[in-house]
Parts: sequence; structure tokens; C-alpha cells
Amino acid sequence: MLEFLKKVFANDTKSSRHQANERLRLVLTHDRMETTTPEFELKMDTVKEEIIDVIARHFDIEGTPEVTLITEGRHMALDISIPIKGR
Repeated sequence: MLEFLKKVFANDTKSSRHQANERLRLVLTHDRMETTTPEFELKMDTVKEEIIDVIARHFDIEGTPEVTLITEGRHMALDISIPIKGR
């Protein structure tokens, strides 16, 4: 039981939880920025690819996934449309 708790609460910088937090920080940082930079656009492209890769590991993807960045004022969201095979 103790080993399980250590794994759950371990501060592993390579864990998917840490990576998700880093991605969220990136999105929040962009939300607070007034302008977009080429660096940020490159990072967002990487995030989009990684999201699709993670979904593809667990589901069979059919067709072309679409990930778009929606910006309304100071708010931003990722709109993800990934066709799952068999649905």
C-alpha cells in the first residue's frame, strides 16, 4: 500500500501528469499574452500533435483529426475533433 501511495504522489517530472500540467501552463500563458509569437505557435503545434498521439494510443482513429485554437477576447480553448473508428 505504501508503494502505491509513493507512486501516486511521487514528483516524477516525466509523468503524464507533469506533461499535462506543462501543456496547461503553456495554454494559460498564451491566454495571458496579447500577441502570438512564432515560438508559441510552434509549441502549440507540438501540443496538438501530442494530444492526437495520446488519443491514437488508446483508440483507433478513422479519418483526419482536427485540433483548432479558438480565441474569444482574452479566452482561448482547444477544439478537438477526432473521429474514432467504430463510432
